Amino acid sequence: MGFRSRELDVEGLVVQNTVAKWFDDIKHLRNTSYPIYWLGGTLGHLGFRIFAITSLWQAVQMSEKAAWVALVGFLYGIPLLPCSPFAGWLGDKKMSRGILLVAACIAGAFVAGIYGWVVSKQYESQLYLGTANLFVGMSFAFYGASRLALLSTILHGNNVFSVASLDLSSTRMMGFVGPVAAGLLLTYYDYTVALSVAALTLLGSALAFIILNFSIDKRNHNVLHNENNGENSYISASYGSSESVLSYLKGDRIVLLLLFMGLMAIPIGMTYLKMTPVFVDKVLQGGPALYGNLIGVASAFAAISGLFVSFATNVSKPTEKCVMAVVSFGFSLVVFAYTRTFWMLYLIAGLTGLFQGVFLTIMNATYQSRVPDLFRGRIIGSYGMVWGLLPVATIGAGYLTDKFSVVWVINMSGWFCVLVGIVSVVWLRIERRHITV
Repeated sequence: MGFRSRELDVEGLVVQNTVAKWFDDIKHLRNTSYPIYWLGGTLGHLGFRIFAITSLWQAVQMSEKAAWVALVGFLYGIPLLPCSPFAGWLGDKKMSRGILLVAACIAGAFVAGIYGWVVSKQYESQLYLGTANLFVGMSFAFYGASRLALLSTILHGNNVFSVASLDLSSTRMMGFVGPVAAGLLLTYYDYTVALSVAALTLLGSALAFIILNFSIDKRNHNVLHNENNGENSYISASYGSSESVLSYLKGDRIVLLLLFMGLMAIPIGMTYLKMTPVFVDKVLQGGPALYGNLIGVASAFAAISGLFVSFATNVSKPTEKCVMAVVSFGFSLVVFAYTRTFWMLYLIAGLTGLFQGVFLTIMNATYQSRVPDLFRGRIIGSYGMVWGLLPVATIGAGYLTDKFSVVWVINMSGWFCVLVGIVSVVWLRIERRHITV
């Protein structure tokens, strides 16, 4: 009994020291450019989410066809496929990632503002809605890839995994605030107000990144403008310019397997985000507030999971933990598809977001902390391409929803994620067998 008591005391001290170290690391962030980076990212995510939720709900009201809603989601997301790797290549080779961020936010604000004016004049149409989503989606693709690749540079390589997890948690919280705000704006005001708020928020993000680019911190300023010369990367001595991304991936099986899981699980599993407005409207007979709240709860729990991951300076066996999270995410989608009680819907949506947050946070933080600066932009750009496949899957989901039902689509996407987890387990066992031999 005494031994057990001492064991619990030791575990308590370990937890206490971990939390204390985490708070100490957070305090040290005040001496870097991270606070303004965080502000820009928070406003940027909020603006893009408000625009996306507003557009999807408008699409539902424009047409009874789920395929049309899927098409709007497709147009918003498909730019990730070509633009993310291009943004990664630009950031690695040609220009400052900070400048790319500013340009992306200004472009997104401009398009959202113009489309808000179109709606205010009652000129809206399916063509204008689709076009606006395509151009804002392009802005988001450049924004996302550039911002993620920039974080390690801002931190000068210090404790990147933990801070990246915390950062993803805080910006993912905008996935809660954004949908809820959009739902409230659409319930009590109209599309024009919601789109105007999105545009102004994106302008605020652009201003924050402008300040970041002209930071009075000389070291940050130099890194932002010289990050592509390899001078700030301790890895540059290990990898020559002739090394390709493929060569790097062959030598880093952890990153390769995480990319595989993302390639399989994200495009199919995350279609529930695009099909939820149809699910709410047709199955639950709900309105924009319920839609925004469900997506918001999922995002809030995803943010909470990211916060817990951030307590670790690193995650041992990230692939195994991702496999468990992907399988759990799949099962939660299956349950979500057949739940009709509202309090249960919120609970299952939260669990879905929780498991989703674990595997997405580990993937993102691993890419940001593990991949050398020489390749980081292109690896994260490749990860962005994975999200670019989501719109393609969404088109298929829309077609299958019209052919079968939205419940069937969400259910099958969940079982597919379970299958991805099983395949990944087989992969891991084969890898271990090769290592043993």
